[in-house]
Amino acid sequence: TRVGMVVFERERPDKNAYRTYAVDAGGDDYAALYQWAARRARSGAPWPDLLLVDGGRGQLASVVRAFTEAGVEDVFAIAGIAKARTEEGRADRRAGNDADRIFLPGRSNPLPIAPGSAELFFLQHVRDPVHEFAIGRPRKARTSKAMAGELLRIPGVGPKTARLLWQHFGSLKAMAEADEKTLAAIPGIGPRLAASLVRNLGKLQM
Repeated sequence: TRVGMVVFERERPDKNAYRTYAVDAGGDDYAALYQWAARRARSGAPWPDLLLVDGGRGQLASVVRAFTEAGVEDVFAIAGIAKARTEEGRADRRAGNDADRIFLPGRSNPLPIAPGSAELFFLQHVRDPVHEFAIGRPRKARTSKAMAGELLRIPGVGPKTARLLWQHFGSLKAMAEADEKTLAAIPGIGPRLAASLVRNLGKLQM
């Protein structure tokens, strides 16, 4: 399980401060967030002005408990942002939903923030990038690894040649767009392998 942490400073994302944390929580959201908060507490300052948890009262309580046990519960504000609920009680994840709810520690009801307000929009804007960062990045890494394996299946391409191609082009798409002359001009490739690459690279699903 991975927990993602994004950081905003002066209302803008600070991508250099983004982090992912691998935790052993068995798919339990509460346990994952508790483990993350405990590790974040051990890291110490700098602390945020506001820590926004992606989740409702249960997720928020797990984070608060970890920081309380670490003795830093009063150092910064903590809030949770939860998806609005459908009539069936499920999280409403439809695009354009502007009725997310904001929870504070020790308060059972969400804050009375109007749907569509600038305040709620900003908190959603802070929350949304964490999904792509925590989930999308590992997914892209797995896809790249799988595509690298496909490259090694091309006749004449071994690990050394694959590494050479990656260093030169940076992506399979760029490799596939290269013509035979360009490929053959790369030291270590040559005309015969270049022809094989042109024939086979276009077959890969990128």
